[in-house]
Amino acid sequence: MKTFFVDCPSPVLRIHADLLLALSLLFSEGGEKLPQTLAPLMRSCTAFSDYFKLEKLHLAKETLSNCLKANHDEYLLMAYEYNRLFVGPTTPVAPPYESVYLSPTHLVMGEQTLAVREIYRQENLLTAGQSPEPDDFIATELEFAAYLLSRIMDAQSAKNDIRIQLYKTLYHEFWAKHLSLWLGLFAQRVSQSTNQIVFSALSDVLDTLTTVNTH
Repeated sequence: MKTFFVDCPSPVLRIHADLLLALSLLFSEGGEKLPQTLAPLMRSCTAFSDYFKLEKLHLAKETLSNCLKANHDEYLLMAYEYNRLFVGPTTPVAPPYESVYLSPTHLVMGEQTLAVREIYRQENLLTAGQSPEPDDFIATELEFAAYLLSRIMDAQSAKNDIRIQLYKTLYHEFWAKHLSLWLGLFAQRVSQSTNQIVFSALSDVLDTLTTVNTH
């Protein structure tokens, strides 16, 4: 199995960033938009699994492809399950926030929320007050990781070795101190909490990211 390094060439970084962005979109848009967000996720999974030769992800993208053929009533059931897992109105089964998995209280808005907010602030990316979601929302963290990869690609195009190394380091640190610590736990929670194949596939994609990334 190939593993992911941030000193990969830009096309590989783009494959990785596209998957992060597709996952971010799925979580930011919500269950009602699954007919729109599953398609880019399936496409990015295909590219990712083809490059990294991951059988688990190959099966996940086949499942996602089949789910795209769902009818209206089936999509309604997916949306209901999405909300039950991630949103509410009752307490979600698998809350998509870092603090829930890593803070001593297992509640949202823990110290992790403030820590990632400070990292965004250092890149002049402010989310506080601009989104109803806490800063450690999975969609925001995944989008930020993709942003860091895009900055590496920009620096590679400019042949700016200093900025390449800067953003490689930031990516490694952000993944090691945040996403790597809770993404697998979140994926496991999803897997254990649903019988719907689309969310089992989503869990496999998230879990794969934790094994492919290296620190």
